[in-house]
Amino acid sequence: MADEVRPFVTPVPAPLQVADRPAEEAIAPRFEILRIPPTSELAAELDGATEWLGVRVEEILLAALGRALGRTRGEGAVTVDVTGAHRWLFHTVSLICSDVPPMGPTEMLQGAHTALSAAPGRPTGQAEVSLNVAAEQDGTDGGHLLELRVHRTGGLLHLDWRYDATRFDDYSVEELAEQFPLALIEITSDAAAPL
Repeated sequence: MADEVRPFVTPVPAPLQVADRPAEEAIAPRFEILRIPPTSELAAELDGATEWLGVRVEEILLAALGRALGRTRGEGAVTVDVTGAHRWLFHTVSLICSDVPPMGPTEMLQGAHTALSAAPGRPTGQAEVSLNVAAEQDGTDGGHLLELRVHRTGGLLHLDWRYDATRFDDYSVEELAEQFPLALIEITSDAAAPL
């Protein structure tokens, strides 16, 4: 009997449950911001990696966000609105969140690169998560369940986590904020350039 050849099919990741609790109709969202002390070390890591790997800042940050969410929330996919350093650069992408093989740093960066390259340049209005990369911090209210705002001032990288406190426990966002810099360093140190 001949061996049957079966095609390899990549499984579609299940949607990731980002929040600790589902929305309740009677409770209005209440947004809070967790500000991380600014750092020049992460700015230098990011600058070096964009030059060495030949990618945009948004791609590295998106890959690190996928890794941090994988570590803290589990395996799956989440829709993310990505706003680039120029306000008109806006994409909605499906991000794979993972911290297990085969999704190493190179695969995470390749996934972010591919997602941003293939994304339409317009918002869908469906994303719960936002990655907002701006030259300076703005005061806009995006209405996302979770938003990572990244900006630079005086050579320092600022990471601000804006979240709906009715849906997240504070410690969940604190854990995510602790894991993000580690994920960022992992991507900038160990990833190979995307194809």
